[in-house]
Amino acid sequence: MPYAPASASPGVLAVSVVVFHPDRAWLETTLESLAAAIEFARQSGMLDRARVFLVDNSASGNASPWSATLEAKFSAYTGWVETQTLAGQGNLGYGAANNLAFKQATDADYLLVLNPDVRLDIAAVASAIAFLTLDSGCGMVTPVASAPDGTALFLVKSYPRVWVLAVRGFAPSWLKDLLRRRLDAYERADRPHESPLSDVMLTSGCFLMLRRNVFDRAGGFDPGFFMYFEDFDLSYRISRFAAVARVPECRIVHAGGGAAGKGLAHTRMFMRSALRFFNKHGWRW
Repeated sequence: MPYAPASASPGVLAVSVVVFHPDRAWLETTLESLAAAIEFARQSGMLDRARVFLVDNSASGNASPWSATLEAKFSAYTGWVETQTLAGQGNLGYGAANNLAFKQATDADYLLVLNPDVRLDIAAVASAIAFLTLDSGCGMVTPVASAPDGTALFLVKSYPRVWVLAVRGFAPSWLKDLLRRRLDAYERADRPHESPLSDVMLTSGCFLMLRRNVFDRAGGFDPGFFMYFEDFDLSYRISRFAAVARVPECRIVHAGGGAAGKGLAHTRMFMRSALRFFNKHGWRW
């Protein structure tokens, strides 16, 4: 594992976990694995302190029912991990909610965007920070991911063509099989699932480790994306001035799914966000 040189001073990490009526079991799994991973990173000399924000976009008032869960999962680390729940802001959307959390952490050297349906490998945080420490040209790290059943997930993507997104999201399985080679090219499946990549253009936002100064230079998430494509937009903008890398030692399990299986409202949000992305960065048919 590529840990940082002994001369590197431990940094400060801020983590943002945005929830909207989350699955309790998966949220607890996420927080438990995060606690273990940041403790491992501290023991490895990567971290001095950490701040963990839970942004509840579903809370009806200023209190969140998940505050106690957050505090309980980090109760053993109160000397160096600060937890804070942000509620009462309404449903800002995913990107804007992360921006809200990170505005509270001006002292952070590293930022971690984390979905509430992710189980982190114990070395995930340490290996991501170590890579950023060793490679000054890298601004963001994306992990190697698998589904809960062990199926490989390809978080890294090529720049999307409109027809590829349409086929992936809405085409019948026989058509997907017929176009598998082109769909695999979009998912960067031309490279082994666990291989390193240093030329990432787009990647999923279920786990993103960033340098704070890179996030700030990019302007953070574009709040115009309410849901979907905010991660592609951010990673694409960052890739214009800093490397985005897939690090094999950084591993997660992700239980998330696509928009098409979540109902008409999600399909509409997906299409609206896709339109914004292509209008912003260019259409490819």
